[in-house]
Amino acid sequence: MTITLDLTSLVLSSIVIFFALLTPLMSPLFRRLKHDEQPASTNPLPPVTILLVSNGDHQALDEHLPIYLTQTYEPGYDVVVVSEKADLETENVLKRYSQDPKLYHTFVPDTSRYMSKNKLAITLGVKAAKNDWIVLTDPRCKPADSHWISSLARSLGSDKNLVLGYSNYSDEAKAHHRFEQLHTSLYLLRHAQGGKAFRTNCHHVSFRKSEFMNRNGFLEYLKYSIGEYDFLVNKFSEEGKTAVATEESTWLWENPIMEKTWQNRRVYFHEVGKHLEGGGSIQVVHAIDTIALHLTYLLILATCIYAGVTMRWILLGASIAAFLVTTILRTLNGKKALQLFKVKIPAWKIVPLELGLLRHSLFTRMRYEYTDKNDFISHKI
Repeated sequence: MTITLDLTSLVLSSIVIFFALLTPLMSPLFRRLKHDEQPASTNPLPPVTILLVSNGDHQALDEHLPIYLTQTYEPGYDVVVVSEKADLETENVLKRYSQDPKLYHTFVPDTSRYMSKNKLAITLGVKAAKNDWIVLTDPRCKPADSHWISSLARSLGSDKNLVLGYSNYSDEAKAHHRFEQLHTSLYLLRHAQGGKAFRTNCHHVSFRKSEFMNRNGFLEYLKYSIGEYDFLVNKFSEEGKTAVATEESTWLWENPIMEKTWQNRRVYFHEVGKHLEGGGSIQVVHAIDTIALHLTYLLILATCIYAGVTMRWILLGASIAAFLVTTILRTLNGKKALQLFKVKIPAWKIVPLELGLLRHSLFTRMRYEYTDKNDFISHKI
């Protein structure tokens, strides 16, 4: 067997190796978030209100409410829980903590049939809040320890009106849920660090009561039964007034969710995204990253087949080397990102999970196209 280096092999080998080295850099797992900048202001930390909207998951509320009620935070805070009036199990949970002066409980009226109950619940919770800074999260999420508010409050500067935080599913959740949550969060949080935020996929948003009330809250979105966090972020985020809390001590961990719930969340965003502003640049970056990822592997596969058929063994070797190089680089980049955000996924799963994102996206798009769009509004028109 004679091995010769012809011009075609040289050109194709150079191209495939170039893409193998370049495209691993085109990923949110490679691009890092900026570190938190400690505020230079000497102003005291503000008192805050933690707002929890219960959607009937009384077990999660019972598990996590004690963590919220036992925070160590000298400026002071209160916890507002909003639930449906007919939710007796949640009411029984709250009765066990009713002696805590920090806890306040209010209900969504039974008559609220023609608007989003979650948006109404948040609005009622905002009105009940004692403090201007409100930290909105979900009862299924839990802080790491009792110093969570103290860490988060350092981002609540006097010049800010909105702070986005990071949350992911706990270790018991499926690997592809946790991987996609981090993958999407890195796009959204990095975009928010650059100026105006587009949306959030995390149950972790802090905002000002005064601005929410002065600008009529969710008024223009009340008919949509979904997208509370997305609409809140998209409406109130402003250039220079939005911060991102990235310290590990500010993170939240959410209980695992069922596959159907995870799929529904993805379908819902296709509808919510139609009503948000300013997402063009992040969508372009995401599209370029996705094309680069799949184009590289398709190019490697094509050159391998071509080299085998034409017996260009140097090209075949270069293609195999390109596959190994790009896979190793993507694995190393992904491993660093996963370790940084404490997401426990074996390194060998990173590339398959990254390649699987496109399949999930296409499947979600198909589901959305066949969904009755009336399912996304709180009353039928």
